[in-house]
Amino acid sequence: MSMSNLKPDTMQIARDAFSRIAEKFPNLKIVESKDDPVEISLIIPEQTGLKHKIWLCVQNNDELHFSVGYFWLEWFPCTKPENVVSYIEAVTGFLAGNYRILEHYKGKKCVKAELQKPQGNDWKTIGTWAKLSLPFLKKTYQEIRNA
Repeated sequence: MSMSNLKPDTMQIARDAFSRIAEKFPNLKIVESKDDPVEISLIIPEQTGLKHKIWLCVQNNDELHFSVGYFWLEWFPCTKPENVVSYIEAVTGFLAGNYRILEHYKGKKCVKAELQKPQGNDWKTIGTWAKLSLPFLKKTYQEIRNA
């Protein structure tokens, strides 16, 4: 078998990414859940040093997922090193309190959530979750940040 026919071990890539995140935050408790219908599921519960529950997982063999509040985004394929780097930066940026999630509400329903990082005196959106909403309802915002 030639080297070009070897498939990357996506579960090892994911575990390495999760390990790198855990190494940066050794005081956080991370629990692996075997009950979720995904390949790897990690919960970081609210605890000292973390104001919001976080879910990290691998789905469909090559998608790294990050979820906080209503925000949910995937980076794929995880075989692209730049996707793994971006994923780790997003998760660790949020855990460090540098990144935030901005949830957009129409009425009482969240219709959009953006992962943002600081850029000068403003915020730059680096990932968005959204669903359809009614345009005539008043929009409000809620910041989710571990700071």
